[in-house]
Amino acid sequence: MQRNPQRLAWTVTLTALAVFLALAISIPLSIRFVLHNATRSQQARITCLEGTAVLEDPRNGTALPLLKGESLSVPEGTVVSVDETAEAVVTFFDQSSVRLFPQTSVVLEQMRTPRFSLSPRPANVSITAKGGRLWANTVLRGSWPVEFLVKSIHAHTHLAEDGGYTFEISNQQTEVIVQRGAAQVAMATAMDADSSTVTVSSRQRTIVPIGQPPLTPLKAERDLVTNGDFSAPLDNGWLAFNEQGGDGGEVDGTVSLIVDEGRRAVRFFRSGGEYNHCETIIEQEINRDLPEPLTTIKVRSNVKVINQSLSGGGYLSSEYPLMIRVLYRDVYGNENEWIHGFYFQNRDNNPTMNSQPIEQGKWYFYESENLLEVLPVQPRRIVRLRVYASGWSYESMVSDISLAVE
Repeated sequence: MQRNPQRLAWTVTLTALAVFLALAISIPLSIRFVLHNATRSQQARITCLEGTAVLEDPRNGTALPLLKGESLSVPEGTVVSVDETAEAVVTFFDQSSVRLFPQTSVVLEQMRTPRFSLSPRPANVSITAKGGRLWANTVLRGSWPVEFLVKSIHAHTHLAEDGGYTFEISNQQTEVIVQRGAAQVAMATAMDADSSTVTVSSRQRTIVPIGQPPLTPLKAERDLVTNGDFSAPLDNGWLAFNEQGGDGGEVDGTVSLIVDEGRRAVRFFRSGGEYNHCETIIEQEINRDLPEPLTTIKVRSNVKVINQSLSGGGYLSSEYPLMIRVLYRDVYGNENEWIHGFYFQNRDNNPTMNSQPIEQGKWYFYESENLLEVLPVQPRRIVRLRVYASGWSYESMVSDISLAVE
């Protein structure tokens, strides 16, 4: 170097230039990266609506009870759980919310906004539902978009803005129902996201079974009845029995699974029971909470009445040759029932409340009005469905019964 000072000068100059260029490029890029990607952790507000919610703080491993009417702000990572008597709502920084129904638990994994206003990145809300039922409500995004992700062991669901979404998570599957908005639903463990993602639009739903991709979107309306078309043996979902009442009758009716005019049906038959009461019944325990928000409940069935010896529905309007009864629990926890009967003759002019006449010996398709518009108190849970014949002697049939909710 002493013999060639010019080379030394060039080496120093070029090295300095390289360092300068590296700094001139890397510093702005680093600043840009920070401006675009730096985030700020946000909190969510938990409000207990019923019972007691439990908040688990991951930072110190403590659990805090939250009583009805109380609210508390919590950080990322908080686990919110409610038992069978409790409900709670989680409100996020953008005013979107998630309502937890009884026996539900969620982890508030991520609640972040960009730290700087120059960032083009969206804010993020990500929760994991460990099980139960929840209702997610997203809001209009405005100038700052928010990515909202709901995870379960079966599915990852991205929610669009201004939407309403119901999630029902069990060990076997996750069901996603879109009341409004749109959702991108993907299998949680998919290797190829494109092949295992479906788009669910308003008034649609999909199911993600364990270890399988989402099903093709279905209508949001769901049938709560198992084996309502009677394609399986009657003991699949149904219990058949007789109730004689208190008038000392001993003649039971019969229940049989038949094919009539090309359709599978259940036949109720009783003969020789004049002047004493009997009910011949098929009954199904449903025990399902209704979705919220709830827009429609309808009973649909094909029915036929062939014979009835008691006029109309008897003198109390309670003994029709074919009847459908839905037992439900209302929003106050009280049990109530909805009943509808069918008959073809009323020679004695008995009262015929909660019923309708149909043509004797002909199949008749029945669809109820929306029960939400006629029930005195809104139902919360469907307990039981009963289809039965009542009175003295009777013969009637039922086919394709459903209890559709949306």
